[in-house]
Amino acid sequence: MSGVKIWWLRAKRDGLYQLNILRSVFDWTVIVYLFIPALILAGIAYKSWWVSMPSWLSPFPYELFFLVCFFLSWQGGIRTFMEEADQLALLQFPKSIYTIRYIGVIYSWGLLIGKWIVISLWLYPLLNHFPELDAVYFYLYVIFFLCLNVLLTTYKQIIYRYGLMKRILIHCILFILIAVLVYFTLFNLINWLITIISFIFILYAIWQVKIYQSQLGTFYADVEKEQRIKVKYISLFFAINPEVYMPKAKKQKKRSWVLWRNSTRILQERTPENGVTELFIKVFLRDKSNIFSYLQLLSVTTVIIFAVPIWFKWMVFIAFYFFFSMWIGMLFQELVKQNPYLSIDYGKEDYMFKAKKKCENRFVYPALVVVFLVTCLSTTISIMFF
Repeated sequence: MSGVKIWWLRAKRDGLYQLNILRSVFDWTVIVYLFIPALILAGIAYKSWWVSMPSWLSPFPYELFFLVCFFLSWQGGIRTFMEEADQLALLQFPKSIYTIRYIGVIYSWGLLIGKWIVISLWLYPLLNHFPELDAVYFYLYVIFFLCLNVLLTTYKQIIYRYGLMKRILIHCILFILIAVLVYFTLFNLINWLITIISFIFILYAIWQVKIYQSQLGTFYADVEKEQRIKVKYISLFFAINPEVYMPKAKKQKKRSWVLWRNSTRILQERTPENGVTELFIKVFLRDKSNIFSYLQLLSVTTVIIFAVPIWFKWMVFIAFYFFFSMWIGMLFQELVKQNPYLSIDYGKEDYMFKAKKKCENRFVYPALVVVFLVTCLSTTISIMFF
């Protein structure tokens, strides 16, 4: 079987998998009472944006909207469509594996193009409200951030083979350099310079893809990353819907080198309640994806609070409390379900309820305090300056 046919079968299977997941989440009640009204309200808001901007967005320059595009350009990744069974095929049929990986790159870049078409449609009403922004510069900006997004997806694929500290250092340096470049580009409108930079981004991305194709030693890392990307876009729906359980992607076991290398007790009093609480704390903090999601929820909520009107800020704060508590509860339930001994007592014994409440208090309340302070600060700034 050719690599093209294998990729098509896997892409088709992945599409059916995503569709079945969405069907399990979006039942008729969600579609009728949430999804359709949300689409109608979004359409009304978008149509009104063509006529006049919201008053709370009027003081901001158009460059701020494109700075948001800078952060959006860091989102996305390359789908490799690799599976664990491909390890043997990698030795016997390397050309088929290369074909699958190349098509995966083209497929991922096609998704990025679709993403930036949607973003450009969302930002297009800016042309009606900022006379200094003409259509040429608008399209140049969109193409610039699209090319940057393509470059960053291939960059993340290449750098995945490095150690954690080295990746963090490279990420920080690259983020600062690209941020300076984006700032210079936004506030110095030079057509030919933006075009040349975009062209360089694309050429460098193609070169990085060629390097990526030659690194066969990261096979297991590619499989793990593919599993993470596969469930990335639906993890939010599972967090919202507590009736659906989604197991985590399999990952290579690594020894923790920061937290509890030589694990000792956190809670000295040994009770079933403290034992389950300590287990959850260690599992949560040892998993980098949990910490990343924790910080990501905090940062996204902070941005939303600063962006919305005063009356909506406190609604976001209240919604954050309920959603964040539900998310921690879902993680606790997932941990219990993975343990055959704890799963028997879940929902039956009092110590399980007390342990769950302790875990929620230790992780929800610190985040709630941060969001509360951000909400107060944002409200104060809005009252004083707007």
